[in-house]
Amino acid sequence: MNFVKTNQQLLKLGLLTITTLFLYTFSAKVLAYHNNLETEQGTILLAEVPRNDRRICLQRGDNWSEVNYFESKNYFANICRQPNGQLMLVAGRKSNPNQVLELPVEFNQGYAAIDGNKTFRVNDGSFSLAINGLVVKREEITYQEQ
Repeated sequence: MNFVKTNQQLLKLGLLTITTLFLYTFSAKVLAYHNNLETEQGTILLAEVPRNDRRICLQRGDNWSEVNYFESKNYFANICRQPNGQLMLVAGRKSNPNQVLELPVEFNQGYAAIDGNKTFRVNDGSFSLAINGLVVKREEITYQEQ
């Protein structure tokens, strides 16, 4: 008799746990959909830094201007013009927009910035990173604004 009651209590606890998990998951998806945070793959993005926070040129000073802005799935890149006319690449990961790479760029069929043996290239189609001339990372541009 005691064994039957214990099994019934475990069954009730299991059903309660499953119901709670289901409701939590459902409510998170509803909130994500409502806030436009659900991605194409059906995963939920809990927090995203606003795009304006990644547009760094104007944050560098009054004399800096934005020439171009790019985004891929994981990265962002600003092409900024300094007061002396030099173009700068200010780029980083979307997941950590406060840690950026800042390098002078050359414009030739896109923007190229060189840091030792690494070459960062941004154009209308993709971001790429080459080490010693070999492309090791490439992502398609998903957003661009001039």
